[in-house]
Amino acid sequence: MTELIKVKNASYILYEELLLKKENLKKEGHQYYIQYLQVFGSLMTESFRLRIECIRKKKMIAFCRKCLNHGMAINSAEMDRYIAAEMSSYEDQLKQIISDTKAASEARMLSNENIRKIKEIYYRLARRIHPDMRPEFADDRRLPDYWKRIVIAYQNNMLSELQDLEVLVNSCLNETDGSDELYIEDIDDKIEKLEKETEQIISSKPYTYKFLLEDENQTEQKRKDMQKEIDEYEQYSQDLDDVLNAFPIKEMFA
Repeated sequence: MTELIKVKNASYILYEELLLKKENLKKEGHQYYIQYLQVFGSLMTESFRLRIECIRKKKMIAFCRKCLNHGMAINSAEMDRYIAAEMSSYEDQLKQIISDTKAASEARMLSNENIRKIKEIYYRLARRIHPDMRPEFADDRRLPDYWKRIVIAYQNNMLSELQDLEVLVNSCLNETDGSDELYIEDIDDKIEKLEKETEQIISSKPYTYKFLLEDENQTEQKRKDMQKEIDEYEQYSQDLDDVLNAFPIKEMFA
């Protein structure tokens, strides 16, 4: 049977606390990812760039060998089209890493006071229109859109945006004249799910970057490991060049 829990019930209070905890952990994880990129972004970008360079060369070698094994001439235009299609997803990933790293490098550090204000506004808004706590607003014309904007503003520490959104939400709620009695279906199951989700967040990336960033020795070792990986990719890329150069490239691509 579906269980309906009223707002003042202890189960609802726990449910609310777990929802807010989950969102806060996600935000913290996002901030740790930004810090991770600030420290390792350039190394990560170079490593991935070299990795896909090696993948590209391996695919070129495979294409050439396939043509020769079938007694076919190697058509450079066909190979270019094939490689471009094969590498498209890798190139998109590289662009995303570059974009994320750039955004992280430009991220501003907030004062503790502003961080406190952001959290307070978000918690007030979450208690009023979070879709899991206030499912009755799902069909509203404006509130679901406001909530999406609130989450983005919260994740990106946009204090001014949150302040503006709080005004809009208050105005909208004044118009709706909604009930103060809140009900959540199957709340025990949802509490159990939230507890598992929060445990998963804490034990996985990007939240676990916290422990790496807080340890200077681990951070320095990570830099060394990433530089070693870059050096290995550079050597591997040169080795692949030697293989490619063994083919009569100019003759095949003439």
